[in-house]
Amino acid sequence: MPITYDPEKYADYQSIESGTILNVELNHINTNLRLETHQAVWSPTPFAIKMGEFIVSDGCHEKVVMDFASGSGFLSVIAGKGGATKVIATDLNPNAIMMTKRNWALNNLNHEQLYAIESDCFDAIKGHPEIEGQVDMIYSNPPTAPDLEGEIKRLSAGDWNINGQGGRIVNDALITQGRHFLKSDGEILFISTSKQGSKLTCDLLNQYWGKGVKADGDDPLDYAIDWETRGNANWAVVKRIDLLLSDYYLPFLAHIRQFSKEQGQPEPVIEKDGHLYQKIYFIRAKKVD
Repeated sequence: MPITYDPEKYADYQSIESGTILNVELNHINTNLRLETHQAVWSPTPFAIKMGEFIVSDGCHEKVVMDFASGSGFLSVIAGKGGATKVIATDLNPNAIMMTKRNWALNNLNHEQLYAIESDCFDAIKGHPEIEGQVDMIYSNPPTAPDLEGEIKRLSAGDWNINGQGGRIVNDALITQGRHFLKSDGEILFISTSKQGSKLTCDLLNQYWGKGVKADGDDPLDYAIDWETRGNANWAVVKRIDLLLSDYYLPFLAHIRQFSKEQGQPEPVIEKDGHLYQKIYFIRAKKVD
């Protein structure tokens, strides 16, 4: 029997039986969809829901959209329902690609408009003439957990969330390589976190995308502005929220803090009322030739 998705219980959905159907009701953006779950694929988080709102607000009609690190295909489906002519979904996890295809079909979308491929970041689509330089928008809600010591066994959704030193592999690939897949004036919109080092993210954005908007103080990403007010900047934080650090991240906390200290980054988590929170940054960048 389908379950109505509750954002406050998002962590619980990682352990429910594979094949369970979630009814995701996004009434505030006048859309809803169905998602089939898989225990090796991350289900939507509250900030993925917020990313969905941005996709609807941007409008995907007749656009080519990429869902980079697609997971369940949640963002792909929203783009498809918004009228995208083509959605390109990539993920390292083969189960994620399988579920992206299944959830696309579950929402009665045209299979010919989805190109879903297993790929280590952009590796499988580099040099593809129908993709490089052809994408209007890239959206990404990437994995953010750092590597722990020892071999990684990719069994659960949490295992697939482990993403290299500082949890930065997908984040950095998008910043350093994403512009090659965009049309002129194309954009990326992605989520980054304080756990990964906000100064590192800021420095890479400046290097690969040009001038951006930075906050005064220790954390250059600790702000949010309306995209249209950025002036001549090529990138900016367009949404900033504090998210309660889930129990899933507690085993990683020592590594997160060590990475932050070694890299000279701002404090990776903040404490409020006896609870730990991570900062979530929604970052938009525009390709300017």
